[in-house]
Amino acid sequence: MAPLLFGRNEMVDAGRTRSMLSKAVLYVDPDETARRRLSRDLAAGAADAAIELEEVATAGALRDALADGSSAYACVVTEYRLDDPETDALALYDSLRADGLATAPFLLYTADGSETLASEAITAGFSGYVPKGRTDSVERLREQLQTVGGPDANRAGRARTDQRAAPRDPNRECERERDLERYRTVVETVGDSMYVLDESDRIEMANEAMADAFETTRDELLGRPVDDFVADEDAGRIRSTLEAVRAIDGRTWKTVDLTVEVADGTTRDAEVNVAPLVDDGTLTGSVGVIRDVSERTKRERRIRRLHDGTRRLMAATETDEIARIVTEIAADALDLDLNSVHLYEPNVLTRSAARAPGESEPAVGDGSPDATDEEQGGLVPVAMSDRVLELFDGIPSNIEPGGGIAWDAYEAGEAIVHGDVRQAPNVRNPETPIRSEAHVPLGDHGVFIVSSLETNDFDPEALTLARILAANAEAALDRAEREGELAEHGRELERQNERLEAFASTVSHDLRNPLTLATGHLELLAGRIDGDDEIDRHVQELEWALTRMDELVENVLTLARSGRRLTETEPVDLAAVVERADRTVEGDLEVVCDGSLPTVDGDEERLRVLFENVFRNTVEHGSTSPVSHARQDDGRHTASSEPSVADAPEDAVEHGSTSPPSQTQEDAVEHGSASPGSQGTQEDLDEETTNRGERVGGTVTVTVESTLEGFAIADDGPGIPPGERDHVLEWGYSTDAEGTGFGLAIVAEVVEAHGWSVAVEESDAGGLRLAVSIPS
Repeated sequence: MAPLLFGRNEMVDAGRTRSMLSKAVLYVDPDETARRRLSRDLAAGAADAAIELEEVATAGALRDALADGSSAYACVVTEYRLDDPETDALALYDSLRADGLATAPFLLYTADGSETLASEAITAGFSGYVPKGRTDSVERLREQLQTVGGPDANRAGRARTDQRAAPRDPNRECERERDLERYRTVVETVGDSMYVLDESDRIEMANEAMADAFETTRDELLGRPVDDFVADEDAGRIRSTLEAVRAIDGRTWKTVDLTVEVADGTTRDAEVNVAPLVDDGTLTGSVGVIRDVSERTKRERRIRRLHDGTRRLMAATETDEIARIVTEIAADALDLDLNSVHLYEPNVLTRSAARAPGESEPAVGDGSPDATDEEQGGLVPVAMSDRVLELFDGIPSNIEPGGGIAWDAYEAGEAIVHGDVRQAPNVRNPETPIRSEAHVPLGDHGVFIVSSLETNDFDPEALTLARILAANAEAALDRAEREGELAEHGRELERQNERLEAFASTVSHDLRNPLTLATGHLELLAGRIDGDDEIDRHVQELEWALTRMDELVENVLTLARSGRRLTETEPVDLAAVVERADRTVEGDLEVVCDGSLPTVDGDEERLRVLFENVFRNTVEHGSTSPVSHARQDDGRHTASSEPSVADAPEDAVEHGSTSPPSQTQEDAVEHGSASPGSQGTQEDLDEETTNRGERVGGTVTVTVESTLEGFAIADDGPGIPPGERDHVLEWGYSTDAEGTGFGLAIVAEVVEAHGWSVAVEESDAGGLRLAVSIPS
């Protein structure tokens, strides 16, 4: 069989040999502007090429025009998308043909053009296809109208229509040639490789684009099996796709990705779309479109490798490791094999004539006054590709401020691309072998440099991917810098904690040893003294003082340990911690949990210390005490009266101790055993001794509740005056003569160690409320 194949010029010439259209062309398009424009353009041709266009806007109007027996049309031109969103041109054509109204040739003229749609249109029975919106669209449409709408074409179209209704002509050769005539136009129209296969899957028709793609002629393509052009490993896939297409009813496309082979043995990635050709229910072959997707595949591979490399970047923790990964991604994934990463360092040894990759090292003793070593800030080459090392015989020098085009980009903070670095005004070495170069800053961290030995060698896509890589690298370097600062801060905290622990342990050891010695001697002395009441009272005072000192030492140790910054935390159930703290505190205390308490990240033991100190503070200050309340009421004691070294008598300072409250009035005042201005009578001392530690009063209630910010602890005690709330958490503050001033200070230290904050407020019952806020 000799298929009818025409080249582009042959098709045009064939169209011009026919006389101009004797009948009007019916054009349906819902876009009024498009209809008017095409009507004007077709009418503007030469006298022998002018075409009369009759316009309709809807599928219904088209049907009415075709059904009108008084009108006959040379051809019907239709847009793919019509006024009814559920009906397209192909579905409309099927409907009109079923009703016997599709007697004229149909051409698809659409802005939704694609090779797949073109083949679907031809498979449906359209005589041609022209994509709309191109510079030559109108001329191509004019040519096709002359080809398919002339007198001969009309007769051929009517013959095909008549044959669909009549019994099948036994001579299928003629029918096959007419079908090939119908496909010729669309095959020549599309830009991608397109072919038609016969029933045995041999090429029956191919366009010039396919011949060019496979570096052969169209004659050489005809008659060859389609798998001749497919890599051996993909031959089975194309055959199975063709078999699948034959088994499908209707106009269904199958797409398969293959590797095709051209004449010189090279391979290309291709996407092949295949559809069946069916005439009156009989499979007559198939039509296919081959699209070269090598660039798309390359782009997808680049993006995939860039994505994989980004995961490696985000997992890296050191700046040198990040820089190395950047150079590997650029070389392996982006095919940018000449690249390097320079990072800024504040104090580096630089050469004023230093070079970036591509700038030759200046000769020593070149006479330049700038060719001297000096220490200043500069860009240090941290990582570079293997090809950079090979090309420049080693690691490039550091780059100082003003040291060439690399520094210009870093200082400007934006990417700079040079098509030819020799033309750059600030290039250090005009004799460099480098031609193209791109400098992409990495924020304040440094610069990513990509080079090439060819001028203008970077396509926009490569530069875009290089910028994406640089942005990812900058984010990774930011994260590494933050983590490095946090790690250093953590190490510093550990050192501080160790010093604090050593201090607390030393203080505890050095103070407890003499206290233990004094307590032992006191016990021996008390056992040998057969004294009277006054001697017993002095012994009790000594016991109290020693016990007091032991408590102070323990509080100092607790305060020091509570103030250590946390380096590790774990989920802590506050309700369980509150219960444990409640069991360890003695006194008339009722602890109530108002609702469920949150689970927080913290240190369980320190949080237990926090609640214990709040509960003890409530017991000690929330009940009635003759000593403490009297002093609060007369306004003469609102802060801790603990003795200080500065207030002690000279001999007390000299011996490292303070006098007991049973000594003179002056010493008693200095020890806080009597209020300032009091007479310090024996009766006062007796009353204080009698009442020390003997608090009487009702039960105090503490309520622990969850809040939006964290949690709160409130009591129903006397509370803290507004003017003193700013000081209640300070070390040494107490409203009780016997208070150490450590309790709430320890609470504040525990809160701060967790990175939280605490506010002193008044509870609903008028007592103290501590509101702890935990950052989210």
